[in-house]
Amino acid sequence: MTGSQQSGAFDGAATSASPEVASAFDRGQQRGENPQVAGADGPASTTLDSRWLGTWRRPGDRRRAPCRVCGHTFRLDDTVFLRHSADGKLADVTHHLRYLPCSGHATPSELPDPRAQAAFFRGVDSADPSPDSLHTVRLMPDDPALGHPRQRNACFVCRHTFRLFETVVVCPCSPEERGCLKAVHQDPARGLGCFEQWRSDLTVVQCPMNFRTLKRS
Repeated sequence: MTGSQQSGAFDGAATSASPEVASAFDRGQQRGENPQVAGADGPASTTLDSRWLGTWRRPGDRRRAPCRVCGHTFRLDDTVFLRHSADGKLADVTHHLRYLPCSGHATPSELPDPRAQAAFFRGVDSADPSPDSLHTVRLMPDDPALGHPRQRNACFVCRHTFRLFETVVVCPCSPEERGCLKAVHQDPARGLGCFEQWRSDLTVVQCPMNFRTLKRS
């Protein structure tokens, strides 16, 4: 059988397959792409092979988007909750984390208390302040840098959205005398050293906010 004949045979099989077979095939393909995804509804871990890493394109949408509930991007190792349509295709991905209970499967007793968390981080920052030279800021509740579920702000280095209680540098060009509210991650404890990465990149010659030429030492 020639290549074209094989292709035709597969095409014919695909069009004549029952919905159950097509569903099983699509779920099997998902398992092949990402072994941690069993092709069934439920929790899954985000890996480098996850089609939703960062953002993903929902069925019928033209653009990629973050979590539809919280508006945050999907990061490596994030636990998510997958939902599939009847034909086996991935239909929905939402966060399934204690502090981002977007899946709706977290019980009230599991949800963190933002006030207790804020008090904890204030104590941490008081006991172990960051170096003055970095001018880092802890993102507390209601900080405008967080944005809101429909319009989250994101780090211009890693492209991930800012999450509650992370530390950032505001106006990275001149954090000691802020000229804008553009922010970048600087949270080594979470593996987000974006500001140091950006500052050490000698090819960066323009402000990411207004594109003016920067004076680099």
